[in-house]
Amino acid sequence: MYVLCDTCSVLMLIRIAPDMFTDKRYECVTVPEVRKEFFQTQKFRTKYPWRVDFTSQIKAMPVSELEKNDFEMHLSLISNLNDTGTMNERTGHFFNLSKVDQRIIAYAVTHRFTLNSTDDDLCDFAEQQFDAQITTPLGIINDWLEKGLLEWDSKLQAVIEDWDRCNEHPQPGKEVKKFIKLTGYEYPGQIKR
Repeated sequence: MYVLCDTCSVLMLIRIAPDMFTDKRYECVTVPEVRKEFFQTQKFRTKYPWRVDFTSQIKAMPVSELEKNDFEMHLSLISNLNDTGTMNERTGHFFNLSKVDQRIIAYAVTHRFTLNSTDDDLCDFAEQQFDAQITTPLGIINDWLEKGLLEWDSKLQAVIEDWDRCNEHPQPGKEVKKFIKLTGYEYPGQIKR
């Protein structure tokens, strides 16, 4: 199960699979914090006015479900690691996670979700401290293509081309190669090195 834990990932994917949160085949959930940001942040209102077309499809997993099992234990551990100064092995800097980022990592660890975020620090922390599985928006699209949930066409390709025009986050080279192989289309966006 994927947890889309930042607004950018939701913005990148919702036009490709509008039912991704309501159809279990897509294996996607999001959290209340992301849904709230999606609709209330001024920069998203201005840059992505079309997002209101998806109001009924952006369903967040209830907090009562997210905070089950060992959530509080994981949240406490993550908070302690962040507060005591845990070093990011990739950057050599200390992590400085927000309270929301700490909750998102605790949700993912508690429920064994695959994290989908464009926030490198959040992903690095989850991966380095908890060996969490991480993916990207293009990685999810590739998974959907392999499962036969999407049939790629020029309309979907236009959405990907819009990612580039909106200066959305670069996608990993291995996912770009896989996308090209699966679709026969070129990937128009930036490639993460």
